[in-house]
Amino acid sequence: MSIDTRTWKAFAASHAPDFARTVFLPGLVADPGHLGRLIDDSLRTATRHAPADLRLRAFRPGAFDYRLTKRFVETPLADGESAIAWLARTADSDEACLAVNDVSSWNLDLGAEVARLVAELVADGTHELPSGTDVYTFVAHSGWTPFGIHKDSEPSLIFHLGPSPKEVWVWHDNPFDASGITPSPSFGRITFDIEEHLGSAERHLLQPGDFLCIPQDTYHVFRNLGPSAFLGLTLYPVKTRSLITEALWRAADPAQPLAAYPAAQAVTDRAHALLTDDDTPGASLADRVAHEITLGQLRLRTNGYLSRPHRAALPRTAPTPATPLRWSGPGAVAAAPHPDGTALVARGRSLTLPGHLDFTALEESTRSDAPFTLDELAATLPTALAPDRRDELARALYTLGAVIAP
Repeated sequence: MSIDTRTWKAFAASHAPDFARTVFLPGLVADPGHLGRLIDDSLRTATRHAPADLRLRAFRPGAFDYRLTKRFVETPLADGESAIAWLARTADSDEACLAVNDVSSWNLDLGAEVARLVAELVADGTHELPSGTDVYTFVAHSGWTPFGIHKDSEPSLIFHLGPSPKEVWVWHDNPFDASGITPSPSFGRITFDIEEHLGSAERHLLQPGDFLCIPQDTYHVFRNLGPSAFLGLTLYPVKTRSLITEALWRAADPAQPLAAYPAAQAVTDRAHALLTDDDTPGASLADRVAHEITLGQLRLRTNGYLSRPHRAALPRTAPTPATPLRWSGPGAVAAAPHPDGTALVARGRSLTLPGHLDFTALEESTRSDAPFTLDELAATLPTALAPDRRDELARALYTLGAVIAP
């Protein structure tokens, strides 16, 4: 692991889940180059195999740049090219920079590294991350944060990877009067009057490997002193309404989708039917909604509260029978009852199997580091499944990323 585990555990024990104070941890990342290379590989996979799915934004000072964003999406990373070199090759200005969200979904190893970090933040078992975590990277060459002094509605956990240092200023009190503040739909309230306010801020100089936690709703700004990248974690607070709404829609499973532009009354009638239809066979709507929320949480838990791996990052073929394998992490699979049998969730994706199957032994086995082969994995699956179905399921666990090669 690339992180000083003891220091990270102490940070998590003292500050999670509220992260109410600015915390600077020098040298937390023991091998920043390793994390940087995993990010490079993630971007290479995304730009080569599914660029349309890449959540990338390019900026120039004070502005989001649509054309430059399109240029990055259409310019794959070359073999061995770093994100910093890609930025220099693709942009036409030292002050251009880019942000990529969900970067861990494009590389199984990066996802596993970050999942271990997040696991420590929920290790006490008294809280979870039911709305998930965004893993993002910010790559820049020089200059100030392009959207000025700003604040985020969630805490920001920043792992600086270098190679150049980066300056950060944090304001714990709000020193800005309304005349210098610009409303922003993405960043709340921001100001570009940067230098006149630096004297009232707390300053940190981040060297490669340093970590900084910035509390939510805390004004801050970065200045890049040369080419560098950082890995960031955004821990989302629970979004109750959206969780319940999505679960309700999944539970209702309407046979006919609404027209693209329905009359308002059609939407009202559909909503009323979903909530009052007592003739639906099987479990009640309330039970189905509860089941869908449970499944949604299992999808997050089995992938360490991160977005599930993109298909482009997953193996395309199963390994040979003798290949040594291991679990991607503790809890990489979980099972739950399903109206049609048993739902087996593997690293963020669900498989529905007929019958009420007991996967307790399989779930417990994910906590072991002992290697195993594909045949040995198949042998641990419920005997109620036919042998060929067990083999098929073992291969699926590999191609979904729950089982990986060492």
